[in-house]
Amino acid sequence: MQLVMSFVGALGFALFFDVRPRHILPASIGGLITFAVYWVMLQLMGQLFLPSVIASAVAAAYAEVVARISRVPSTAFFIISVIPLVPGRGLFYSMSDAVNANWAALSTDSMNTLLTAAGIAAGICIVTACVQTWEYAKRRIARLARLNKTEQK
Repeated sequence: MQLVMSFVGALGFALFFDVRPRHILPASIGGLITFAVYWVMLQLMGQLFLPSVIASAVAAAYAEVVARISRVPSTAFFIISVIPLVPGRGLFYSMSDAVNANWAALSTDSMNTLLTAAGIAAGICIVTACVQTWEYAKRRIARLARLNKTEQK
């Protein structure tokens, strides 16, 4: 049921963000894949940070691959794919604990929310750094090949 709802949630955000019609289904499938990876990792590891890192890295990698195939920026796919990871429940409970002056629960809920958000950011950074390094290396190799070709003439 959670997987179906992650797809529906991603689909709703894809419609809300006015994603092009031909990109709605791949972006929504990205949300489903991301949440499936998160759920499996959460069951295996039992903590919040690493499953968030792995799932957001999968979302970023999926967005990069689909963006290359579709020839559009990866942001259109990534934002929708990562929506199921956003810790809205944790934010709600943290605010509720703060309003009700439940300081012990506030500490726990806000720490879990921050761990999830930090995991999402770390996963994004890892994949983005790898992609940018790959693109830079590709451009550098192509430039060196052009220079060698002109020197040989």
